[in-house]
Amino acid sequence: MMPQQSMDRCEVSENCHHHSPGVQGSQRRLVSGLLLWVGLLTVSHVVSITLLVITRPHALPLPEIVSAPKPTADSSLSIPLEPQRVPWQMLTFEPTSIDDNDVSVARSGIKWKTQSKANNFVSLKGGSLTINQDGCYFLYLQVTLETPEVSGQHIVRVNKPNSVLLEVRMTNTSLSTGFLGRAVDLAASDTLTVTVSPGARINTSYTATYLGIIGPKLYL
Repeated sequence: MMPQQSMDRCEVSENCHHHSPGVQGSQRRLVSGLLLWVGLLTVSHVVSITLLVITRPHALPLPEIVSAPKPTADSSLSIPLEPQRVPWQMLTFEPTSIDDNDVSVARSGIKWKTQSKANNFVSLKGGSLTINQDGCYFLYLQVTLETPEVSGQHIVRVNKPNSVLLEVRMTNTSLSTGFLGRAVDLAASDTLTVTVSPGARINTSYTATYLGIIGPKLYL
């Protein structure tokens, strides 16, 4: 009995020695495969990070914000503010009161007055208008009569020396010229007159009869 058991142990021992090299080879191949897989993953991660860094747009540097100096009480007082200048000026005139029985004033020229104090480009003296500066002016006018003449026709003119600037005819169907306007060239010392022919009584209300002049402002 003892010799047989010894032989069985030898066979088992030999079988174990025969199988151990194969098992070790399998383990080596498994470890090699895992190392290869880890290496590939590492390389792929490195490539991905490199591409991300290369293709990422470079951020532009933010502009430096320079804050403006705060004004002080002394600096605000040291810089004088230049007054705003308006290149044009408008003056409006209305007729002076006329005696109901006197029509010669309307025939020779309506006398004017104004409430405006800024009249440096036009002088008003004795109801007459005198231009003080050469330039282009815009004139606008409306004349309304109290009653028409028997003829039923009146001619209203805006005149300067030796020239008619505006002219309109009124028939017996209307007592007003309506609004008239025109741009004209005037010279210094030109006088402006508004005449009605034949003479008639003028409605002196400022909404019915008026004369306006728009011209360049003088800076004296």
